[in-house]
Parts: sequence; C-alpha cells; structure tokens
Amino acid sequence: MRNIYFAVLTILCFALTSLADVRVKQRVTMAGQKIESTRSIKGSRERTEQKIEMADPSMADMMPQIATITQCDMKRSVRLNDRKQLYMVEPFQTATDTTVTKTTPEPTRTTTTRQGGTMTFTYTIKDTGERKTMFGLQARHLIITQEMESSADSCSGPSKMKMEFDGWYVDFSAEFNCPQATPPMPPSRGSKPDCIDKIVYKGNAAARLGFLLEGTMKMFGQDGSVQMTQTTETIELSRSPLEASLFDIPASYKQANSSQELYAVSMPNMGDMMGRSRGDQPSSGNTGIVPLANASAKSVAVNISLAGGSSGNQAEIDQYVRSRIAAHGFRPATGSGDYTLSIQFNKVKESTAGKIGGMFGKVAGVPTGGVGKVDIDMTVTLSGGRSGEAKVKNKFDGPATDAIHAAIDQALDQLLNDID
Repeated sequence: MRNIYFAVLTILCFALTSLADVRVKQRVTMAGQKIESTRSIKGSRERTEQKIEMADPSMADMMPQIATITQCDMKRSVRLNDRKQLYMVEPFQTATDTTVTKTTPEPTRTTTTRQGGTMTFTYTIKDTGERKTMFGLQARHLIITQEMESSADSCSGPSKMKMEFDGWYVDFSAEFNCPQATPPMPPSRGSKPDCIDKIVYKGNAAARLGFLLEGTMKMFGQDGSVQMTQTTETIELSRSPLEASLFDIPASYKQANSSQELYAVSMPNMGDMMGRSRGDQPSSGNTGIVPLANASAKSVAVNISLAGGSSGNQAEIDQYVRSRIAAHGFRPATGSGDYTLSIQFNKVKESTAGKIGGMFGKVAGVPTGGVGKVDIDMTVTLSGGRSGEAKVKNKFDGPATDAIHAAIDQALDQLLNDID
C-alpha cells in the first residue's frame, strides 16, 4: 500500500509540474531585423505574441499588435488586437470538417516513380564542458553541427549545406500539448512524386538538447562562406503564476467583422507625419493616431490575390500593403478609391534549403525561418487617375513573410513614387 501511495504521489507531482505556468520572452536578430516573441502557457491555454522592432517609432505605432490565444479546453483559437480592442474566434477543425466526399472515381494514374540518389544528414553535438547559471538554471554550452549533402543522381541534383548552432541550453520545458489545435490531415490522394531519394542519417539527431537560452546560428554555402547569421537571446524565463485573464477575451473587446478589420492599421495624421519629418514635436493633446489620414490625401484601394499553394497570410499581406500605402503619403481605402492596386501573387515558393533549414532548427531548438530563398512571381497593376504595372519575378532571402514584404516594397516604390 505504501508503494502505491508513493507511486500516486509521484504521478501527481509530475502532473502538477507539467501544468505549471510558463512565460518565455526571446529576441531573434537576423540581417539587422529584430523580432521579439513572447510565449505564455497556463494549463490548457497558450498565448503567443510577436513584435517587430522598427527604427521609426511612427511606423511601429501603425502596426497592429496581434496576440493569438489557443484555448484547448474550448477547442478554439482567439486572435486579439489589443490596440483596437477587437477579437476573432476560430474553432478548431474536426475530422468532419476536413472530410471530402467524392462522387466520381479518381482517374487511373500512370505516373511512375523513379529512384533518385542519396541525401545524407549528419548531426554532431559537442559539449564544451562550460557551464554557467542563467535565470537560476545551469546552462550547458553546446555546439551542434548539421550537414546535408545530396548525391549527383539525387532528385534535385548535387547540393551541400552546413549549419552550426553555438548556444547555451538548459533543462527547461516550454512544451504546450493541444492535439485538437492541429488535427491530422486526411490522407492525400494527389499525384505521387516522380522521384524519391534515399535518406541516410548519421549521428544522434534525437539527442535531448534542452531549451536554447542564448546562441548563434550560422548557415554556410557550398564554398564554406557564411551565408546567414541569426542570434537568439532570452529576455525573460519564468514559471511564476500568470493571471487567467491573460488567456481570455477581455469583456470590453468587440468582435471584428473580418480579418481585414482585425489587422487594419491605425493611420497616422498626415500633418503630424510631415511635422515629424521636419523634426517638429507633435502638438499637445494629439496622439498622432487617428482612424483616417488627412482627407486631402488621395485614396488607394487594394485587391490581393494569392495563388493556391503559395506561402503567405493574405490578411497579413493586406495589412502590410496598407501600411506601405500610408508611408507613401496616401490613404488606404476600403472599397473604391482614387486609385486601385491589384496585386496578383502567381507564385510564392520556399526553396528546398529553406525547408531543410527549418527541420534543422527544430532539432537544435533554434527558429530558422530565414534560411534559404523564396521564389516570388508577382504582378501589381495600378489603375485610376494614373495607370501602370510592375512585375516582380525574383528570388528573395527568406523567411517567406520578409520576402513578400521585399517584393511588395519593390513594386510599390516603382508605382507610387511618381504619383502627384
């Protein structure tokens, strides 16, 4: 009986520990861009927030601050715009939501699959033996090297990539388990790939590293030169109790009618923007943020079309385009405007290196969204008082969101700079 008692007590203690509140705030820097992310967990709920640090405070004030709350107990996700006090609720998908009933049989496929070459993944973990205390925990200094090499006869041809993670890791769990939030996708009956490589793993990729507190990730090119560097630093790490209200919808918030409304930017007063560009101080009693820009500014409506299978969030793209329109001195319009921007994304595709880099990052505990290239094919048409067209077909540095923003900037600079 005593053994049973201690066994039950041990299980209860483990359960209580696994459900303890967790709060992690980190800053990731890449190519001079800093992104601050905050992750909070309380029982069956999680709240995540991201903030891009900008050199221009007025631009930062325009960007919406969107928080995502996963309420596993209620089988739904909630997005909050704290500046506008708006929210949207998205129920989890269920098996019945993703079931597709077909009334006609699938055509017989004659595509054959050929055997490609070999892709070899090599993982090396070196413990330097160095130790130091960080956030009250003992941190280990690890250097993780991960390499990928494909043979000449592989499906994508010969290639070689190396990534090195040099960081401090601690035994700390920030896992959130909510299986309903990511329901399994139904089996795909699409066309089979016409080439399959043999995958070979070397080293111990399954070794438990712990949680990354601080470190640098470097990506090397074929010639051994550094192609990209990304640093991670932890600002806050705690298991202190968190307020339950942080994981719920505030009573004063109103439900948004659409994603566009939730993500819409707060437009700065054009007079204040001009004053700041001259170095003037904002007038007293004016926050510089009003629902609409100066009424005398020309309005620009936006239509965005994202091809199926493309990377990117259409609501986020719409919000970014509107912020850039405002930065050019125009007034983003809902519906019709003096001008109309029609943006057609024909293709937004991440390179194989980007996908592999993401897989590497998961193993090492480092976010690697910026690895690889993003292939973008986009056409932007301006109509109204003046017409024009800008075509962007190029490869941009990842991640996909940054690449899309760069392509948009390139097109809008070409079309909007010449408008009076």
